[in-house]
Amino acid sequence: MPPKIILLVEDNPDDEALTLRALKKNNILNEVVVAHDGVEALDKANEGTFDAVVTDIVMPNMDGITLTKELLKRNPSTPVMVITGFTDEHYYEESINAGATDFINKPFSIAEFLARFHRMMRDHETICEIKKREQEIEKIGAEMIAGIQHDARERISTLKKEIEELKKGLKTS
Repeated sequence: MPPKIILLVEDNPDDEALTLRALKKNNILNEVVVAHDGVEALDKANEGTFDAVVTDIVMPNMDGITLTKELLKRNPSTPVMVITGFTDEHYYEESINAGATDFINKPFSIAEFLARFHRMMRDHETICEIKKREQEIEKIGAEMIAGIQHDARERISTLKKEIEELKKGLKTS
């Protein structure tokens, strides 16, 4: 997996250090931008884009669930992992309903975090590939209507098969 730029949002210095250690293991990232609450995170998101976001839920000024909603309004395809020290299922449901891609409870092992993070990023890349192929099908369809594309049926069939294979991979991960 190529290096990534991650936005880490965590108000607890010990949890921040643990998460940074996990992200740095195996060279997952080449840059991490740290924010200590949701408001600071939104400011940083306005300054640049991120390959993924890892955020705590309970923080001062703006919680991670509200942050997730706000970040996804700006960039709906950004994968977001929510972490929390609370085991209440309410937080899990709220996080996923807000658009979070994954959810992990503290304390977590570095191995568990890495496994979830890698899966989240693989799924994100697969979804991007599916969207790219769907856009290509739309383009071919428009060219067929315009009379520009002639032998497009075979290419469309191939693209649809590729999309199905990618979707199967998502279901098994």
